[in-house]
Formats: sequence, C-alpha cells, structure tokens
Amino acid sequence: MLNILSLKSLCFIVMVLTAGSALLMPGKPVEAACTIESSPAGKPGPLMKHLGADCTGTEREANAVGAAAVMKAITRGEAVDLIGVVVQGDLIFDQLPLYKSQMPKGLTPEQQAALSALDAEELRMVPGPITIRDSIMQGALRHRSVKGTLQFAGPLDLRGTQFKDGFDLSRAVFQGAVTIDRAKFEREAYFIQGQFAQSFHCAETRFGPHTRFHRSVFHGVVDCQGSLFDGMTEFLEVVFEQPVQFDRARFGLGTGFSGAQFKKGVSFAEAIFSREAFFAFAVFAGNTQFAGAQFLQAADFSNAEFKRGEDLAKARFDQAPTMTGVKGLSQEGQGKGGKSQAMSYGVTLFFLLVAAVLVAYALKMK
Repeated sequence: MLNILSLKSLCFIVMVLTAGSALLMPGKPVEAACTIESSPAGKPGPLMKHLGADCTGTEREANAVGAAAVMKAITRGEAVDLIGVVVQGDLIFDQLPLYKSQMPKGLTPEQQAALSALDAEELRMVPGPITIRDSIMQGALRHRSVKGTLQFAGPLDLRGTQFKDGFDLSRAVFQGAVTIDRAKFEREAYFIQGQFAQSFHCAETRFGPHTRFHRSVFHGVVDCQGSLFDGMTEFLEVVFEQPVQFDRARFGLGTGFSGAQFKKGVSFAEAIFSREAFFAFAVFAGNTQFAGAQFLQAADFSNAEFKRGEDLAKARFDQAPTMTGVKGLSQEGQGKGGKSQAMSYGVTLFFLLVAAVLVAYALKMK
C-alpha cells in the first residue's frame, strides 16, 4: 500500500514539474488576431474600416468592402475612410446623381477660367473626403463622361493602394490635395483634363502600361520623385503653376511633355528616359534642372523655350538631342550630341497615339 502511494506521489510530482517547465520554456508563439476597426453597421456616418498589418490575405478577403457600399456613402455625402482593405467591385462615378453646374467657391480667376474651359454640361459631386490607403482595388475606378465634370470637394488619399483594373478620373476637379504616393497601377491611369487646385503627390508610385495627364492643370506643387512610369506617359499641354519634381523618376516607354508649361521651377535631376522623350514647344519659365538625367533614346526639345536658365549640359544623351528652334538655350547648355533633326508636336502626338493603340490591343488580347 505504501509503495503504491509513493508511486502515485512520485507521478504527481513529475506532472507538476513538467507542467511548470512547460510554462517557463518558450513555446510556439500564438498568432496575433487580425485587428479590425470599423464604423457601426446600419448607422449614419462615415464609412470607416481599418485592417491592421497583422491581418492575413485571407482575413482581408473575408472582411472585404463592396463597391456598392462605397458608392452609397459617397452619394450620401459621407466620408470614406478605408485602410488595409480589399475593395470588391467597380467604382463607377458616372452613376452619381447629376447636379446643376455651378462654379465651386474659393477658386482664383485663373482656376475659374480653366474650369470654364471644360464646358461641362453635367456635374457630379463627391462631397466628402476619400481615403483608400494601403488597400487593394480589385475592380475598376472610372469617370468617363465626355461632357461633364466630377468634383472632389475634399482630399483624395490613395497612398499605397494597388489598382488591379483600369483607373480613369478624367475631367475631374480636385479641390483638395491628391495623394497617390507608393500606389501601383497595373493597368491604365488617366487624369485627362484634370484640374488640381491643391498639391499632387505621386512619389514612389508605379504607373502601368499607359498614363495620361493630357491638358491637365496643376495649381499646387507636384511631387513625383522616384516614380516609375512603366508604359507610355503623356503630359501633353499640361500646365504646372507651381514647382514640379520628377527627381529620380524613370520613364520606361515613350514620354511626352510637348506643349507643357512649367511656370515655376522644375527638376528632372537623375531621371531616366529609357525610350523617346518629347519636350517640343515646352515652356520652362522657372529654374530648370536636368542634372544627372539620362536620355537613352531620342530626345526632342525642338521649339522649347528656356526663360531662366537650364543645365542640359549636365544631362547624358546617348543620341544627339533635337534642338531646332530652341529659345534661351546656350550652345554649352545643349548637352552631348551632334546634328539636330526637325520634329514637330504633331509627330510627338502621332507616335504616342500609335503606342497607345498597341498597348490597348495588348491588354485586349490578355
């Protein structure tokens, strides 16, 4: 009997010691739960949903936000505040209700004139601020009206968001700041005839096969340092009212700045143009920097005007740049190169349009 009790006591002691050592010894870490913050369902107010960095891809899919809910909030004039989420479905701003066209308050005479130039017959409004940050947009985001404008009354924050489908905010008026730093556009990104009343930031952003800012007007500073323009890029006839920075930017295919007006300083320091670059008829009214820039293919500066100095001599040209009709540029400032070739603005547009057709065809065949 004593031996049996002793054996039981010994077993009990061993179990206690084993359990104690298990508590003291580091074991397999317990996975952290997905952190989710969201606005109360069914109650009026902003559409808010934040998923923490500890959430897995599966958890993000399980907590996805539908495009219908986003459009409903915008229609009600409510703010949209999404961080770290997956947005499923298309955001089609042409579905927003029409308003009587009116001039937004607080615009300068120059901004009012630029807006009047759009000759808008239709007006759609986004009254509240929009934030879709560090998220994944699985559907398209588009405004395609050819006779109307889309007005964003507040800021638009798309930092770090990945756009899987097409992006088109053409003929949009942005009264607040637009921030798309670190975003990634897998397909086209269009801001055609856009009006940017405040700053525009696209630092470290990766643009896809076709990017267009044709005839847009930037009234605030533009910061696109370190951005990557993978495909064809159009800044044709764009007006920059304030300083512009394209330092360390990379342009992968044909790039057009023909007809652009740089009214304040502009910097392309250490930028790389892998294919043709067109600056025909561009006006550089402020300090212009191309120090360390590399032009690996043809560069066309024909009929461009430099009003306050330049440093093209510090740029690298693998082919002789076209300098026919250039104003305000000394011989020493023309960079490395030989003979000039006469190229027109129409040629610039022709090549860019051909490239656009090829890109569209390639996307259609996928």
